[in-house]
Amino acid sequence: MGRKVALGGILTAISIIFLYLAVYLPSAKLTMYFLAGIIPGFILVEMGARQAWLLYFATSMLSFLVLGNLVNAVPYIFIFGMYPLIKYYIEKTRNMFIELTLKLLFFNMASLAVYFICTRVFLINIKMAFPIAWLVLGLQLVFLAYDYVFTRVVFYYWDKIRVYWRKEVR
Repeated sequence: MGRKVALGGILTAISIIFLYLAVYLPSAKLTMYFLAGIIPGFILVEMGARQAWLLYFATSMLSFLVLGNLVNAVPYIFIFGMYPLIKYYIEKTRNMFIELTLKLLFFNMASLAVYFICTRVFLINIKMAFPIAWLVLGLQLVFLAYDYVFTRVVFYYWDKIRVYWRKEVR
């Protein structure tokens, strides 16, 4: 029990550090969101869905308290932090067509939520120089690439790092 709490606390702190860096390193913002979003995936592998949800909620709540700019917490809360958990449940179907459909549905709904929160709650004026259909299509392609990279990173962790780390702990 103590190991779970300690690891969860450390990884929550690391997630908050990545989100904090997203505020102050605008050129690396997406990279920091990606790294913060990988953490729930690692907890999912190590300890299961329950602890991953706890880490996600703790990081989400702390991001509102720690980050100076609340707008920067919104993409993590709605997309990057929640996606590893949603991906876990979606991939239990073991049907590639259903998985792809549900993943894109999640991404589109989460992106829409981020858009409305940023424009309606935080009153950010977003202007686009090209048609919205191009943006939606482009973001979906980027999301599919993100999903692929995310999967590869988690598999690398499972195959290389976790196996080595488990040998060292014993």
